[in-house]
Amino acid sequence: MSNRVTVSLETVFDAIPVGLGLVDPGRRIVLMNRSFRESLDLPLDAFPPGTPVEDAVRASALRGVYGPGDPDAQVAAVMAPDRTRAGRLRRRTFGGRTFDLHNTPLPDGSYIVSAVETTALLAARADAENALGQTASALSALRIGLAVFDSQRRLLLVNPRFSSLLMLPPDRPAAGTDFGAMLDLMATREEYANSEGVAFIAALRGAAPGVGLTQSRLRSDGRTVEALFDPLPNGGCAISISDITPQVRSEDDARRRALLLDMVLLNIPHGICVYGPDRRVTMVNDTYHTVMDGAPLRIGEVRAEIVQRRFAAGEYGQGAAAEAVRSEEMTQIFDAPHVRRRVRPNGTVIDVRTAPLPDGGHIRVVTDVSALVQAEAELSRRAAEMSTMLGNIRQGILLWDGDRRLVASNAAVADLLGLPDGLLVPGKPESDLTGVMAGLGLFGPPEDAAEMVNILKHLDRSVPFDRELKILSGRTLHAQSNPAPAGGWITTFTDITLTRETEAELRRSKDRAEAANQAKSRFLATMSHEFRTPLNAIIGFSESMMQDNGAVPADVVADYSGQINAAGKQLLSLINVVLDVARIESGRFQPAAESVDIATALRNAVRQCGSVARAGEVSVVLDIPGDLPLVRGDERRIAQTLSDLLSNAVKFTDAGGAVTARAGLTDDGDLLVSLTDTGIGIPGEDLERVFEPFTQLDETLARRYSGAGLGLFTARAVVVAHGGQLTLTSRVGVGTTVRIVLPRSRILPPADP
Repeated sequence: MSNRVTVSLETVFDAIPVGLGLVDPGRRIVLMNRSFRESLDLPLDAFPPGTPVEDAVRASALRGVYGPGDPDAQVAAVMAPDRTRAGRLRRRTFGGRTFDLHNTPLPDGSYIVSAVETTALLAARADAENALGQTASALSALRIGLAVFDSQRRLLLVNPRFSSLLMLPPDRPAAGTDFGAMLDLMATREEYANSEGVAFIAALRGAAPGVGLTQSRLRSDGRTVEALFDPLPNGGCAISISDITPQVRSEDDARRRALLLDMVLLNIPHGICVYGPDRRVTMVNDTYHTVMDGAPLRIGEVRAEIVQRRFAAGEYGQGAAAEAVRSEEMTQIFDAPHVRRRVRPNGTVIDVRTAPLPDGGHIRVVTDVSALVQAEAELSRRAAEMSTMLGNIRQGILLWDGDRRLVASNAAVADLLGLPDGLLVPGKPESDLTGVMAGLGLFGPPEDAAEMVNILKHLDRSVPFDRELKILSGRTLHAQSNPAPAGGWITTFTDITLTRETEAELRRSKDRAEAANQAKSRFLATMSHEFRTPLNAIIGFSESMMQDNGAVPADVVADYSGQINAAGKQLLSLINVVLDVARIESGRFQPAAESVDIATALRNAVRQCGSVARAGEVSVVLDIPGDLPLVRGDERRIAQTLSDLLSNAVKFTDAGGAVTARAGLTDDGDLLVSLTDTGIGIPGEDLERVFEPFTQLDETLARRYSGAGLGLFTARAVVVAHGGQLTLTSRVGVGTTVRIVLPRSRILPPADP
């Protein structure tokens, strides 16, 4: 079985060296290739499909993509043009780069925006205009060699660059030199001793009066120069010599890239066929003929004729099924991507993918997936074997769905727990089974059993859970619960009676080791818990998608992908926090010196926690004056600190409570930010302990409030690094207030209107 790579339209789109963005009629981003994101100086995962264009423009304005000025005014200027008409907008970034944005409307109301960098072009134009303005007084400063001859072909004017580019002595030719004498001088130079040099001189010598001539040559040092022979109205002529090495190299590079693209398309392990707007074949690679052996096509053929020929040759099978395929091929509309799998007469299985092209044509990619289909069949066989194996292993296994009903079990469960026959049937509610287990004494005395039944009833099964059971037979069982896709979970029971004493000794050794290194143990316990949930989500959803082998509906794939993406972002956030803690503790934590808008940062923090606040029925109030000044500091870390603190306030506030965020100047001129909640509060003896890294006041893995215990530690470190102070005041059951004071030395003066 060989591995094959499918190149999607998005991949080809992303490889185009010109920035391209596709926006739907609702002004939401559909596609944005790598070059466009690079023109905005954005990370590759910025502005995913579905992002409103206005949000993307606003984020870009705040990053300085549109240069200095009011971001709101810049957003309004970008959003104002009528996108149903072609247009162009030029933007200049803080870094001095210039881009021309070309708007191309599409018939369905969407439009394409192309970003072409014109920095070099505008710079070259400015240089040329400046040079023309100074020609009379600064001819010697020209980068172009210039010589002017009169009607008798005698030299009137020459600049030093002319001799340099033609590799002549600095003082030659002199004014009054005959044109032919200059060519004779060039012929005596070693630079022109080869055949190419002789031909160059001959071309100049043969230039007819009054007729223009362009001649280029490759010098011995690898530079390429171009000679332009232009007649003048007085019968004379002007010769300009230019170093066109960059242009030549750019053209060569463009030709190489075009050749490389052709080679990729011709050698990619997928058959590719491109149709024009008239449904005629415009390109087909060799692999297509290999995959579609026995069903050839030619450049220029009409698609309808190809379909009819293949139908008649039995390519689509026989009978009604073949007619259905032919009908679909004839009536298919290529305004959206489409995927279909079919079996060819020779027994091979192919996937046919079609996607629209901007010019109204479409592309078809055919892939031989016979090996994949065989692998799917093998996977099904192995799944059956796995089922047999699970039925015979010594561990007891219970599989539950998201409604807390039994899906499947193996025979070992009833044996290990001593359950009666007929109890473990699919559809059995969890509460029925736990009630029977409590009656059998599996949860200890009646008072303990009732408490355990209640705990299991409300247990969050998205978090791994394990405990030990002492059953009446004297066995010690290890019960473990791990989340499964779609909100279900798997419970396993393992007989650990014979190893309990050994494990107890290992536990004692572990406790001694943890006592010797408490900080490290606390870190491992906390972070393993925090990492496990997103990792289980990623593994669970991805395994489900792999096991279904392409049969998952598109909406389920989107949901699974969203869950995996969210879990990945959660992992990345945890890792970034740990890295910041490492920098703080190693003394390498240095904030950036940027202009920070605290008001905007607070508004963004309120927006980010909005969904959580609404879900928890917590109101968030923002009290910020309109003239709050900017401060100098690390914008990303200050914004993250405010977001973390506000998120904490919402998280620890019960339903019906409120969180208030205020900002302003103190009497001493310092900047004060306060976050007040009506949450659970913090005991007075713990007000300083919460600032220790990896500290949670509730340190059990089944704690109510999740988190790595790093938020307050990093928040205080960020504020202190800016020369400020972060303090807490709190009362249990009343609420908590966080006060951040940044010194007035950090406050920036108001900008000049």
